[in-house]
Amino acid sequence: MQNVKLVRIEYWLEKPEVGVHFMGSSLHTNNQLRRAHCWFPCVDFGLQRCCYDLEFTVDSKYVAVSNGTLLCQVITKDDPSSKTYVYCVNIPVAAEFITLAVGPFEVLPDPHNGVVSHMCMPSNLSKLQCTVSFFHTVFSYYEEYLAATFPFGSYKQVFIDSETALSSTCVGASMSIFSSQLLYDERVIDQVISTRIKLANALAQQWFGIYITAETANDGWLLDGLAGFLTDCFIKRFLGNNEARYRRYKANEAVCKVDVDGATALSLSGAAAELYGTQAIGVLGKIRSWKAVAILQMLEKQMGPESFRKILQRIVHKAEDVIRASRTLSTKEFRHLANKIGNLERPFLKEFFPRWVESCGCPVLRMGLSYNKRRNMIELAVLRGCTSNMSSKSAPARGTVSGEFQAGDDGWPGMMSVRVYELDGMYDHPSLPMAGDTCQLLEIQCHSKLAARRIQRPKKGGKGDGSDDNGEVTAALDTRMGLESPLLWLRADPEMEYLAQIQIHQPVQMWISQLEKDKDVVAQLQAIATLCSFPRLSFSIVNALNSCLIDPKVFWRVRIESAFALAKTATEETDWDGLMHLIKFYKSRRFDPDIELPSLFQVQLLW
Repeated sequence: MQNVKLVRIEYWLEKPEVGVHFMGSSLHTNNQLRRAHCWFPCVDFGLQRCCYDLEFTVDSKYVAVSNGTLLCQVITKDDPSSKTYVYCVNIPVAAEFITLAVGPFEVLPDPHNGVVSHMCMPSNLSKLQCTVSFFHTVFSYYEEYLAATFPFGSYKQVFIDSETALSSTCVGASMSIFSSQLLYDERVIDQVISTRIKLANALAQQWFGIYITAETANDGWLLDGLAGFLTDCFIKRFLGNNEARYRRYKANEAVCKVDVDGATALSLSGAAAELYGTQAIGVLGKIRSWKAVAILQMLEKQMGPESFRKILQRIVHKAEDVIRASRTLSTKEFRHLANKIGNLERPFLKEFFPRWVESCGCPVLRMGLSYNKRRNMIELAVLRGCTSNMSSKSAPARGTVSGEFQAGDDGWPGMMSVRVYELDGMYDHPSLPMAGDTCQLLEIQCHSKLAARRIQRPKKGGKGDGSDDNGEVTAALDTRMGLESPLLWLRADPEMEYLAQIQIHQPVQMWISQLEKDKDVVAQLQAIATLCSFPRLSFSIVNALNSCLIDPKVFWRVRIESAFALAKTATEETDWDGLMHLIKFYKSRRFDPDIELPSLFQVQLLW
């Protein structure tokens, strides 16, 4: 090797405030926002990567955990009370992914995978065993999905005391540091899902974000989105499709509320250079990640899941090529793969990326419908707008309230599907263009036909209006729309192919039918949110929400939403009926009927 000079820097830290943190008998680093240079000399820039030889000398009762492969542990004769841990990172990584944790950790090798090790404080060992018992499944799934082995020689998960941790997760090369708050034992069930998702996401970032990095700061959204997409695949595979759809619906809802004027586009050169990565932290950073994942999921819907998987495999295999000087990924290269492997047309991609990635704002669709009985056709009026002013593409603007409707946008590429539920079945109509006129009138042909309704005669001894003396209201009238119609209910974009805010104006009974008969969790969530927001609440709405709450076949998160909605409907207008239903539900599960008090056994379980 010519023209190579070895530079030796001797340094020490005095009262460090950032980068490295001491607490009691433990130490850990946190390199968020270029803090690596605060605790060791380096070029603290994401695009500068190199290999590392790391040596840490600590007291013999402590364990030093760092990046790469542990080569050896050295105890010298001169100082037998100390021990030196020697690590080697033979894959070039950025300085921000060099991490260190020191403490009296208990080491738990993964019984299913010799590459993985888990560590925690001695008092949390039993919780650690329960928490990481699933981890080999996600590790194997990622390797299977990407058709590639784990890029680093080992992977270590360290759980430090929650009082010490600055954040719940700190990801480094071949290593992740977590707060002990994520640990749980077999008696805890409510924390299992969130903990598993965080551990799975940290592992996904080892491939996309650390091993494969962004070519420029402007491409960071893509790696963040790919790691989130891989995590979403894990959720769908191991936690269920209902959980995956629920989380995506809530994430999309949050993005549409926040992605307004003043928001930073995912890929905007000027903003990326001036913000120095601050746009990726905090709540707004989380929402940016959700938007990146949603955009990639839209592309997956367009090209198909198998084609998208092949793109990810091609990216990983290309990174494994030893001839390549660097393992980077750019938006331009991904766009090329979407065309070459995903078979998406260039005009579509040329319009898709500038509109979704280089601009801020999401489509807002307001719909109203009527049924034309003579033509047996649904007339659907659509008004399209945007959560952001289009001028915000070039420079962030100030101004609009979250979710405010703005007309006059250029639209989005593609067509949105409208799903109609009729008496004879369900029918999809990909008939709503997302570009062109902002005001559109669609005509959707119905397949079902409504039979002629018989006119009921008053019962003998009944009232002249056909109602019984002690009955409420006869069911002779068609309550589906307040009209004679074969339409049960209508949904737009049922498969969430768009990141959009959709408002459909349809009668109350149609929303109740959607809640009671549609098995999709997103449809149920939309119905619940709409029913509890009606200005005039009826007993039929309260009863529908209560039926959803007490139905054990309904997804548990939907039942929770129903409980919150019942609380909102508890007003004088409904005679506090929602509150009564909630109290009755609580008593049916927590009260002892003999003493009319909470059961001692149930209290112990709750405690």
